[in-house]
Amino acid sequence: MEQMENKKLPTRVEVALNYITGEIAKGNLNPGDKLPNEKELAEKLGISRTPIREAMKTLAVSGLIETRHGHGNYIRKDEGTAVMPLMMFQLYLQDSSPEMLMELRYIFDRNCAELASIRRTDRDLAIMRESIDRLKVLSEDPNSPIEKLLEADLDFHRAVYAAAGNKLIVVIADFVLNMVAPWVRKSLEVSGRYRAVGLHEKMYAMIRDQKTGLLSRESVEANMEHFMSSLKIPAA
Repeated sequence: MEQMENKKLPTRVEVALNYITGEIAKGNLNPGDKLPNEKELAEKLGISRTPIREAMKTLAVSGLIETRHGHGNYIRKDEGTAVMPLMMFQLYLQDSSPEMLMELRYIFDRNCAELASIRRTDRDLAIMRESIDRLKVLSEDPNSPIEKLLEADLDFHRAVYAAAGNKLIVVIADFVLNMVAPWVRKSLEVSGRYRAVGLHEKMYAMIRDQKTGLLSRESVEANMEHFMSSLKIPAA
């Protein structure tokens, strides 16, 4: 009950976004369809036209709709239509709490690491190794830019996703990784700069030695526990 009482109410812009993306998801709006105008949407949702306008801008930036000046807003109908579900997924991620994102990242990292253990190639291992070596050099220099540390950290995880050998996983996992990147950066700033190398080495060794099951999960859990504790996020 307390959790429900503390649940954040959606903003007016979120109300508009949720309605439009919901209509797309249900098939009531399809590629090429024209959206109702601002006045119609405002009356239907019981809000002013300003949040409707802001929602349209967000949808346009995400690639879900296109604005034809003088004609209105339309659901995109071109080569981008094939990635529409991913665009909607990214839109939902932007409104997620850190805890939700961490749980989602844990699911991807745990399963990708196990698949990588089974499918990794020598080239995959070489890319992971280079990322860790780069991270180690940067972590030993207190003057290293945090952006470079973050880049090396994310490159390692992307290499793990790639080694899983599934293009769909790579695309979706990368969306999630991009969304948690600000928290990865903060973790490196707080305490991860010096521990990150050892934690990544542990995951790398598990993948190199093709360990699966509990042994696979242990290395991922060690990474996630440190990550969440450095940000004071409760463990899942």
